[in-house]
Amino acid sequence: MKNKKQLCFALLLTISSGILMSSCKKAPVSEPETASAKPTTLALSSTTTPGFVTNTKNLNIVMFVPTDNPALPDYKTRLTTLFTHFQNWFHTEMLRYGYDKYMGLPKIDSTGLVRFIEIPAQFAQSAYPYDASISATKILNEIAAYKATHASEFSNSSHTLILLPQRTDGSFDQPFYGYGKNCFATDNSNMAVDKIPNATSNLLGGMLHELGHGLNLPHDHAKYASEQPTLGTSLMGSGNVTFSKGQPTFLTEVDAAILNRNEVFQNPLPTEIPYEAATTAINAQFAYNATTQAFNVTGSFTSNKEVNDILIYMDPDLGGSDADYNAVAWRSNPGSGNTVSATIPFSELYYKNNEAYNIRVKLLLKNGGNVSKTYSFSFLNGVPQIGANGSAKFYQNASYGGYEISLPVGQYTTADLISRGISNNDVSSVNVGLGVKVIMYDGDNFTGSSIELTSSSSYVSTFNDKASSIKVIAL
Repeated sequence: MKNKKQLCFALLLTISSGILMSSCKKAPVSEPETASAKPTTLALSSTTTPGFVTNTKNLNIVMFVPTDNPALPDYKTRLTTLFTHFQNWFHTEMLRYGYDKYMGLPKIDSTGLVRFIEIPAQFAQSAYPYDASISATKILNEIAAYKATHASEFSNSSHTLILLPQRTDGSFDQPFYGYGKNCFATDNSNMAVDKIPNATSNLLGGMLHELGHGLNLPHDHAKYASEQPTLGTSLMGSGNVTFSKGQPTFLTEVDAAILNRNEVFQNPLPTEIPYEAATTAINAQFAYNATTQAFNVTGSFTSNKEVNDILIYMDPDLGGSDADYNAVAWRSNPGSGNTVSATIPFSELYYKNNEAYNIRVKLLLKNGGNVSKTYSFSFLNGVPQIGANGSAKFYQNASYGGYEISLPVGQYTTADLISRGISNNDVSSVNVGLGVKVIMYDGDNFTGSSIELTSSSSYVSTFNDKASSIKVIAL
């Protein structure tokens, strides 16, 4: 989720015995194989009604039914068992990190089943294709209109899983992605606990993966050395595939920490208003230790809301559409005096030769919200380019658009800039690398007014199209 919409791109392939679906499209990259590990499964039958946990706030589960595609008659009992399985899976995974929390599922007391909000759609199934720009807002608007007259059927939470019956018109083009605090998935007769493992469909794991997005989880990858060989695949990485196939799939520590503060995992409710916005500032420094082959992260933060965890994502930028699947993340506690401290061993990274990286330092608030700041650097022949080896990237347009020119530590007159491809008075945004700062001057030879940047800026508003000479300085 590069933005608030957390939108994934589905891969739908028809095969003889069903659908092969990867709920989020991955960039084709080569990674090490996962060593064999024992999968953990729960013995539940889709024909029984299991007990499950209901919290003060629960996940809303909508069955959205197009006019020409009715819901399957057994979905309430079948999916009650499946969602109980999901609930127990989350609980077991969170216990690994000391969080004794359950995702709340709404219950109908008279039947003992999960409460499903069945909403008749306004249109036929073809009116709701996969394309979020067409379907997502349309469906959410129809749900909002239904809620206006049926408010008692909904839990007072921000999170909704929206199911559509699998299309019956020969097309597989329907919503299957995370969309903010909402997520979309498909229901068919194979969406059942006793269909795990399923060698021919990734829809089961896909539903759990997209539910993760709807519960605020971004993509992430297992730590390559300490987690992947023993625990398998992160749910929010390629876990849609491995979970469906009954292969080892797990929840990372950062994902468990995020769910620990999610409003539908709280019972009783805390006093904080869920996801209330905070005023924050983050100042992190990264020091490369060549002996230990690690980053030592230090720094500080301010926030007018209580911070529960510090999350740090090391995200290689491989270009194309890798969509954060390969981002490896760490969790740490806030230090006394609102300080940040963490160690990032390079042994946990797979990409560490000549790749660019984005580092996201995220404050996870006690109310479940989060704020982050992004830093950038690159590996060059296995050495992180920071400080004296660092650089900054300069862009012609705002939001890092137009041409991109990287300048290593040094001083650049107007002539120097032009020789490197930066036109006079043409810089609108700057990506400041680790361990450097940038000073831009509106006159040649470092004269005139100036602006100093110690972090990236997507729009240098007060200095837009003014840079005539630049210094990139190692801190």
